Amino acid sequence: MKVHPLVFSIRPVYLAMFFDGRKRFEFRTRRPSVASGDVVLLYETAPTSAIVATAVVGVVYDGTPARVWELAGSVGGITKAQFDLYFGDRVRAVAVELELTRLTSSVPLPTGMVAPQSWSRWRGEWPLRECSAASEGSPAA
Repeated sequence: MKVHPLVFSIRPVYLAMFFDGRKRFEFRTRRPSVASGDVVLLYETAPTSAIVATAVVGVVYDGTPARVWELAGSVGGITKAQFDLYFGDRVRAVAVELELTRLTSSVPLPTGMVAPQSWSRWRGEWPLRECSAASEGSPAA
């Protein structure tokens, strides 16, 4: 049985930073079940509320917040103060490098699937081949 891709929820402001090159890493408090080379789906939260991109996972850093900031903070798209506020007193931080490809049209979540808080597996049929082919080339405006 083929494993369905992970869906990451990302706020519009952070997706915009990925698309314009100011952000390369997505920070999480728990490690998602991904490895370098995996393809994930990116769900843009409200007001879009749809899958807007695919991404290939690069390196995944998992360690103390201080170490993860040292490795990925300069290209993480957030300030040190924002990073510290997000991780608070946690002892673990995760940074997932993502190389995005914008889809030419957004894809709604399938019936019965709710938007993930952080991430979840895609549920239902997924036209990944069609969406991947449609997303080749330069990003859509």
